[in-house]
Amino acid sequence: MVEMRRRHVFRVTGIYIVAAWVILQVCDLAFESFGLPSQAMRFVWLALVVLFPLAIIWGWRYDITSRGIVRTLPAATTETTTLALRAPDFVIISALAAIVLFVVTATVNQIVHTPGGLDQRHSLGRNVLSSIVVLPFESLSADASQGYLAAGLHDALIASLAKVKAFKVISRTSSLRMPPTWTIPEIGKQLGVDKIIEGTVTRDEDTVRVSIQLIDTEREDHIWSETYVRSFDSLVALQGEIATAVASAVQVRLTPEEQRRLASRGEVNPQTYDTYLRAMYRIRRETRQGMREAMDLLMDAVENDPTSALAWAGLAYGYGELGHSPFPEKGAYPRAKAAADRAIELDPNLAEAHLAVAMYQTYYEWDFQTAEKSYQRAIEINPSLADAQYHLAWLYELLERDEEAIRLGELTMELDPLSALYSAWLAEQYRDAGMYDKAIETAEATLQLRPDFPVANYSLGETYAELGDFDRALEYHEKLKDRPFWSWAFAATLASAGRIDEAREIVGKLEESGDSMVLVLIYAASGDYDAAMKWLLQARDDRIPWYPALLKWFPQTQGFRDDPRVIALAEELGL
Repeated sequence: MVEMRRRHVFRVTGIYIVAAWVILQVCDLAFESFGLPSQAMRFVWLALVVLFPLAIIWGWRYDITSRGIVRTLPAATTETTTLALRAPDFVIISALAAIVLFVVTATVNQIVHTPGGLDQRHSLGRNVLSSIVVLPFESLSADASQGYLAAGLHDALIASLAKVKAFKVISRTSSLRMPPTWTIPEIGKQLGVDKIIEGTVTRDEDTVRVSIQLIDTEREDHIWSETYVRSFDSLVALQGEIATAVASAVQVRLTPEEQRRLASRGEVNPQTYDTYLRAMYRIRRETRQGMREAMDLLMDAVENDPTSALAWAGLAYGYGELGHSPFPEKGAYPRAKAAADRAIELDPNLAEAHLAVAMYQTYYEWDFQTAEKSYQRAIEINPSLADAQYHLAWLYELLERDEEAIRLGELTMELDPLSALYSAWLAEQYRDAGMYDKAIETAEATLQLRPDFPVANYSLGETYAELGDFDRALEYHEKLKDRPFWSWAFAATLASAGRIDEAREIVGKLEESGDSMVLVLIYAASGDYDAAMKWLLQARDDRIPWYPALLKWFPQTQGFRDDPRVIALAEELGL
């Protein structure tokens, strides 16, 4: 004890404790100011604990004097003993410095990669203070047919939370696709979120009871909970009220504009809102029958209540889906545009309506500059709208702005990490940029999400074809030969591999369908550019959504992009 006092170990310990306390206070204030999650503080605590023994070692062996760093005078020594540092001391000091540097670097890295940390904030391009996933609401109503209400309120709360720019809100697709075996910490890790919202919905005639709880994924404790009892006709306003309460619970200060949007109630006809929820519930099933039933419901809704912005926006969304399918419905995009224009006229802050306009401008009107502005407006209103990020990424692909496209494609995956569609098309973006290892890795990860997902098999086949491995390419594309629409990929790869006769057998069947897009791709891959040109002009005249991509993006058409006829068509679109 006497020797420790003589060597100033206690003094060093006291100084270290005071310095650690100051660091913790500064970090606490700084983390709040910079919007870093509170759980990141544990890494600062851990670093200070790890570094404490190093401070003790330093205090025992060394002193800092006016002459610099010197060794502490041993107890039994003569005054002639030199205190200058020796070679072993330099090794020890270097080792201590390396350990300190490692601990500090690791601490900063952990803070940055904490859910809601700096890496997510910068990748999202905004000051994200909290990342949230809303789990599917459980319907506790005695009437089993009321499941659509719980699903509708789940979607509505996601949309309301997404109006807050400080929130990263995971898309509904990922919230619905989570394995039921995931624990709360696993959800946080896999989806990159620090908060979970759970809810139940009970309806008794016109009275609806909604119970909400907010859970921290790291600590697994409940931060906030509330039960709301409302009449059915006040449910639209309830979503903004819940979003505001969540912001308050996680200490997010809303901007005046966000407060206005969340408080906006509008005039909502209860019957129209009920019809809207039923329709969107059917659209989410992703079946032809469900889509038809939904469109009938939405058309009835706008006919009975032409002032419902929500119903018009839902109708625009439905027509947009019909226009963007592998077999696009003729006239769907103009009808989507008309419905979206009406929705925006009634409520200019509906992000989905602006997205529908942007898709019309991209895939039908081919007005790319205006489309970019419309996408940006949709994202401004709802920064967590993954669909808007996804389609804007593909617009940038078309315009050969690859870095921006990939950045948005990766952002889309942050917002909807369990979406096979977004994942597979991100693999295609990597392939198009020549990032073949990442393309293969991403496409294979997609197949882990959804085995035999056609876009993933297509991407893997295309990647291996570009690498010159046609055996592997055909291995993946053969899985598509019996799928409607996708069989063209197998035929095109057969043609590219020189197996023209086998490709022609498939072409003969596809000729009967008159699908101009797939015929362009197959004929171009087989080198029959005159036939490809014939169907390319047909695709233009039919306003096929993928016509611009046939000119500039699909690898099968790369061989005849130098054809003066193709160049002239591309110039017509400003490409």
